[in-house]
Amino acid sequence: MRSSSLRRGRPRKATGPLLQGRTLLPAGWFLAGWFLVGCSGPEGGLEAEGRSPGPGQNGPTLVAADGSVDWNTFHDHAQTVQILGEFAELYPHLTNLRVIGQSYLGADIHLMEVTNFETGPAEEKPAMYIDGGIHARELTSSQVALYALAYLLNGYGNDSRVTDLLDTRAFYIRPKFNPDGSDLVLHEDQWLRSTVRPLDENEDGIVDSDPPMDLDGDGRILQMRVPDPAGEWRKDTQDPRIMVRREAGDAGPFYRLEREGIDGNGDGRIASDGIGGIDMNRNFPRNWDRAHIQDSGGAFPLSEPETYATVEFIDAHRNIYSIYHGHTSGGFVFRLPSAMNPDSLDRSDLDLIVHLGDYYTRDTGRPVVPSATHPTDRRYGTLIQWGYSDHGIIGWVPEFSPPPAQWVPDLNGDGEVTEHDWHLYNEQEFGGRYFQDWTPYDHPQLGEVEIGGWWTLFWGQNPPWERVERELEVQIPWILHLAEQGPLLEMDEPRTTPLGEGIHQVEVTVRNIGFLPTNLTERGLEGRTMPDGRVMRQVARSPLVILEVEGGTVLEGNGRVRIPHLAGASPFSPGVSERERTVRFQVGREAGEGEIRVVIEGEKGGTLRSGPIPLP
Repeated sequence: MRSSSLRRGRPRKATGPLLQGRTLLPAGWFLAGWFLVGCSGPEGGLEAEGRSPGPGQNGPTLVAADGSVDWNTFHDHAQTVQILGEFAELYPHLTNLRVIGQSYLGADIHLMEVTNFETGPAEEKPAMYIDGGIHARELTSSQVALYALAYLLNGYGNDSRVTDLLDTRAFYIRPKFNPDGSDLVLHEDQWLRSTVRPLDENEDGIVDSDPPMDLDGDGRILQMRVPDPAGEWRKDTQDPRIMVRREAGDAGPFYRLEREGIDGNGDGRIASDGIGGIDMNRNFPRNWDRAHIQDSGGAFPLSEPETYATVEFIDAHRNIYSIYHGHTSGGFVFRLPSAMNPDSLDRSDLDLIVHLGDYYTRDTGRPVVPSATHPTDRRYGTLIQWGYSDHGIIGWVPEFSPPPAQWVPDLNGDGEVTEHDWHLYNEQEFGGRYFQDWTPYDHPQLGEVEIGGWWTLFWGQNPPWERVERELEVQIPWILHLAEQGPLLEMDEPRTTPLGEGIHQVEVTVRNIGFLPTNLTERGLEGRTMPDGRVMRQVARSPLVILEVEGGTVLEGNGRVRIPHLAGASPFSPGVSERERTVRFQVGREAGEGEIRVVIEGEKGGTLRSGPIPLP
């Protein structure tokens, strides 16, 4: 399968002034020279002729008429937008494709609303937010988001569980959080953490002055094996492709391992200042800190357009009750606490988080671990911490793709899985394509070196292309389970009772039939306690009951009553106890016909609307 590619137009081998030592590259040199080419699968590296069409272009579709997609691949931004557009055309009654912002380089940030719009708009249903790809090389996370989208759409009407979810809830799915970074990785095999915004990481006064480079022009950035008497590595005695740590008494030759590239800024190090350097998952406003505390957090909170768009969207969609923030790799899940002192997390919230995470471990055998375990030696400015602190939402950071040691079998029968088994498996299953034999290369600064090693982008960071779909399938049960755990409000038919002299009593009962309370967490209950005991400005707003009257007048108040939060079935929410609440209004009917309507703005629990009810 082909995909579009961006490749910088530069000579593939360093020549000329590099032989003299110091070479200074102008700011933004790498991004400024990009041009369009194509990309393909692992057989030919990342380059090939051709380009898959985007929305509105003529050419092969990526979504078949039955909703199937080739999942054993990684889709770039253009392909992802094409897939979103084709699913929107295939399922117009279940989708709304929108743009929520632009990336640093100006790419549209697409998000798909998924629900049965015939049962109500997405913003009036409890919703789950799913994204992927905030970190540039973590490609699997974008594929998981796309796969979840396809699973929901293809399952509607065929799977009763999916059908019920889309009838009663909504999903906001954003596969490409960081389209600039992920495209640079897919098209160049470049190494960067997150955004492509230039950053002077080595403080030499020049941004991005020394990125890794594909010196031999094979479309991959691998390793260099550099002869060095003081090196820490030697060749394995059984397989010279394998490098093992040097120990006392070992015979040479010895080597040091470097990332493929040059000393482009003259600081004596290879690839010391790569593309970008800001980590967008340290750029969120809750417990953010500057670079001397949290390296790579950006100049200020929400300095990046991608993170700003995220906060703006979630803050405007108060119906979101779960954040599924996809990452890669390791084969586990990070949970709360994240960017906070773990001792300050409410104990009931911790019990709830552990309970929800246990399902994933039971289903997959993979662990769920806290993101923060130390009061200060921890992350700062993460998305899930902001979601919890500012909205009471429980968020998750699934790290997809277990390392090869967990899925490569013991093929040589020596009782353990080692790199020897990796080579056997790579050769037997994949034709050896994920390891490049060490090949001599005349380096312009280091002299004779060898370039080769594992293609770690697809052997360690992400799964090999042939194993992608099985990794995607593993994630679906927990995604569906989390989606089912939110609050869900229902309302009895409002009742009217004549009291005489044109006065009617209107009685409305609303209840929470979901698992989580409408406040989601104990954090959601926190707010400002007023002198009369009311709690205002709660982290998660409680339901609002609104009475709309035509041909009459609400006799007391303004027809708007904010009720306390409603408990769900969860046993981990001691701050709330009532699962339902009845509200009563008195209405004076005017001359002629009159009617009422009731609206429940439940935010996390959804919005409910009654039909018109006549006032007799």
